[in-house]
Amino acid sequence: MLDRVNAMSDGVVAIALTLLVLSIEVPQSHDFTNGGLIAYLVKVEYQLTVYLVSFVLIGCYWVLQNVMFHYFRHGTRVLTWLNLLFLFLLTLLPLTTQLIGTYRDEPLVMVVYGAVSIACSLSLALIWWYSNHIGMVVWPKIDPTVERTFMRRILYGACLSLVAVGVSFLNVRMSHFVFLSMPLLYLSDRQVDRHWSELVAANNGEVDGIDD
Repeated sequence: MLDRVNAMSDGVVAIALTLLVLSIEVPQSHDFTNGGLIAYLVKVEYQLTVYLVSFVLIGCYWVLQNVMFHYFRHGTRVLTWLNLLFLFLLTLLPLTTQLIGTYRDEPLVMVVYGAVSIACSLSLALIWWYSNHIGMVVWPKIDPTVERTFMRRILYGACLSLVAVGVSFLNVRMSHFVFLSMPLLYLSDRQVDRHWSELVAANNGEVDGIDD
């Protein structure tokens, strides 16, 4: 079950990333001179910026989910539904990205975008909480410190999105840079990564179960 949930998640993320780039306008004219190309890049500069922001956000959520699933030894029906909730929220990002590109100076659009980003973080936090306290699908002997650390890192993303929404009322462009700083939260987590390696070694002889 867990492998199929992972495979579906990867497929949905790949499609969401592809949809982002499709929202960038393609020029109708065939003037590919230096002036024409530069004029086109200037025209779509804002759309490219918004595309980059959303690409980074979706990438961060995929990294978080990928690390999280390393700690799971089997899947459950509830875990599958919670993951579907996360994927549903994630697929709203291409839509809200297009809204930002269309209504570029409207802070309320950034509120909607930020709300979707916060919801993605909270859905991941819900999956992690369920897996550790209700479903018990994580590997045995997981360090409580690692559990709390990873939960905090998930919630940091929600807090950063909230900050970006607040900044958008002062300067919409500046809020984009706040969102772009999110990878700094997730580039590395030595404690979580090291503990995962230790769990694999400690539970190397265990056989994954299936719980429907």
